[in-house]
Amino acid sequence: MNKNLLAASLLAILTLAGCARREEPEPQTPPQAAAPVSEAEVEKLVPKATIAPVNVQIMLSPKAQTLLASKSEKVMVLATYAGDPRATEQAQKMADPQSGMIKLGENKQTLDGAGSVVFQDDVIDKTRLDSIVGEVQLTINVTSAKAAASENLLACPFYWKTLAEASKEHIQIACTTFAEVKE
Repeated sequence: MNKNLLAASLLAILTLAGCARREEPEPQTPPQAAAPVSEAEVEKLVPKATIAPVNVQIMLSPKAQTLLASKSEKVMVLATYAGDPRATEQAQKMADPQSGMIKLGENKQTLDGAGSVVFQDDVIDKTRLDSIVGEVQLTINVTSAKAAASENLLACPFYWKTLAEASKEHIQIACTTFAEVKE
């Protein structure tokens, strides 16, 4: 009797499953092909570059300060401005072969030790702004000035952001000696 009950139950399940309503999938419409957009049209949508001064605070560890003083060395802060070239042939020719970017200017300032510098935007070659797309890129590299010692005495982080971002913050770069980095 168990076999009969099992067979009847199985037959009932199969019957009910077979009677379930089956919906046909809705026909898929092919996606609309977007009209091709040129790089020049895309570049027109990118906002113009922000030009603004930047404040930088250089901090030295006690060992870095002592090392610089013992060698009568100063701190050199280099700000470099560049931008990504537009798709035009002329802009591509202006790009630096190593970085792939168009250099817009640079500013060097020397400090006796830890301290603040303000990089004004007057060093940016504004005649080249039409050759870049997007925001101006700012890199800041801090080293010893190499006036009294031929080698760099400082280990400082490299800074790279857009000028739009950098101009909104008070940049702080903390430097140490290379010996401290190894510790």
